[in-house]
Amino acid sequence: MPLATAYLALGSNLGPRLEQMRSALRLLEAGGVRVRAASHVYQNRAIGMGDADPFLNAVVQIETGLEPEPLLDLCLAVETQLGRVRTAGWSPRTIDIDVLVYGEAHVETERLQVPHPRIAERDFVLQPLVDIQPDLQLFGRTVREHLVALRVVELERVSEVLNESN
Repeated sequence: MPLATAYLALGSNLGPRLEQMRSALRLLEAGGVRVRAASHVYQNRAIGMGDADPFLNAVVQIETGLEPEPLLDLCLAVETQLGRVRTAGWSPRTIDIDVLVYGEAHVETERLQVPHPRIAERDFVLQPLVDIQPDLQLFGRTVREHLVALRVVELERVSEVLNESN
């Protein structure tokens, strides 16, 4: 099967956030995903979670032979392996991995929507995407254009890089 290019968002706001994100990358790679590029790491407020600790967020560009739903299964398995506990609604988490984009595919299932339907609303996804692929087309615009169109961007770039080999 040919390899597909996909983009994953990683976030964490519990425990050793950066190390958990790096561990997630190692586990994804062990599952057959090849990381091609990683964004800078950004800190942002925990949206919809009151006074929860802030998140670290980043995006990676990957190559994978997995179809979209098996890729989602791998992401969920990595989250579980790193101690993610799913609760109803938005809550703090050790790790969160979202499939943002999968090649040119448009997927609408009960479990997965690709491209992720809220990309254009989230500075903590758009800015990292702009870091690694500013001209990526989504919903008729580039991710850079989507970022410029946001009314508020509340991110702090942290000095650490996500992928230690970057």
